[in-house]
Amino acid sequence: MKIAFDFVATNSASGTKTYLINFCNNLNLINDKNKIIIYITKNYYKEIDKNLKNNQSINFIIKSNFFSISIIRFIWMQLILPIDLKLNGVKKLYSPMNITSLMCKLLKIKIILTLHSNLPWKYFQLMPGNIIRRYFTKIIMEISILMSDILIVNSFYARDEIVKLLKLNKNEIHVCYLGLDQNFIENKVKPKRIEGINYEKDYILSVLSCVKYHNIINLLKAYDKLLKKKITSINLYLVMQVLDEDYFLEINNFIKKNSLEKNVRILSNLNKDYLFDLYKEAKVYIFSSYCEVFGLTTIEAMSQGCPVLVSNTSALPEINNSAADYFNPDDIDEIESKISETILDKEKMKIMSIKGYNRSKLFSWKKNVEDTFKIIQRI
Repeated sequence: MKIAFDFVATNSASGTKTYLINFCNNLNLINDKNKIIIYITKNYYKEIDKNLKNNQSINFIIKSNFFSISIIRFIWMQLILPIDLKLNGVKKLYSPMNITSLMCKLLKIKIILTLHSNLPWKYFQLMPGNIIRRYFTKIIMEISILMSDILIVNSFYARDEIVKLLKLNKNEIHVCYLGLDQNFIENKVKPKRIEGINYEKDYILSVLSCVKYHNIINLLKAYDKLLKKKITSINLYLVMQVLDEDYFLEINNFIKKNSLEKNVRILSNLNKDYLFDLYKEAKVYIFSSYCEVFGLTTIEAMSQGCPVLVSNTSALPEINNSAADYFNPDDIDEIESKISETILDKEKMKIMSIKGYNRSKLFSWKKNVEDTFKIIQRI
């Protein structure tokens, strides 16, 4: 049987890219007799493991980077991909990016969909883009969910939440935890440091997308409050993918208005190879999001021994468990106090570092791929 994977995606350094590259690079570890077709853009293909490219069971159909443009990708997915699948004799399509090719249902191609966000139903007003784009995204995601034969989510919290939101059958939804990049586990990557960053000076780190639901303004307010107490001197580094230009402007205006330019540094579109040392040398990692179905960066930080502070919302407590410390993302005073009490307590930081490191070992891309294939084989 032929199974197709739609890995044509945005070219930005995002969670989508992390997922797709790691998923691909673990396919060689799977003992599966099915023929696999992977649709992928040139930029992504360059990062695929050479051994996978030589796998006779896998056929890569490489698309131009032009397909990374959202509207082009959507038109291709909905109108051209399903016909190509039918001509190639594909029986199953795996769509791992929240939406799928709706025509596949008419062509009797089974659809396996992975949902990485419950945001449209929980925090619609905090989604990036104008209201038309938000509504369109929500509608297409909802139709994709209802038309899929199997739905996969990243946490039990996400499963229970989407069941309530869309009145779905809980037994038809499967949970596959995301994994940790092997490079984080093995620490074999040659250290890469960013020019102008003083790694010797204490800093707080956050790696997140520039979107309103990541609650960056509240984080900045708490940090500003910390500085004004003058109990410590510490910088804040925000590694972010800018998805909401208006919010990015709001963030920069806040930094200027509160004279934080010397203390806060924004690092946009950063190559992942620079993250290892940033995590490793950070005094504490903080993630202030309202809505997550997993929250992979907290696990990445833990793998490098960095103590983690995180919102007590959505799936974050499930994923981080007792290895992190938690705060109410709406309570600026609590965020500030959690930061200050952590960075001033060396013993607490040591304990959190050990707990976090051990917790990070539980997440594997190999297991994610194995579990996903087991689910695909059920239909």
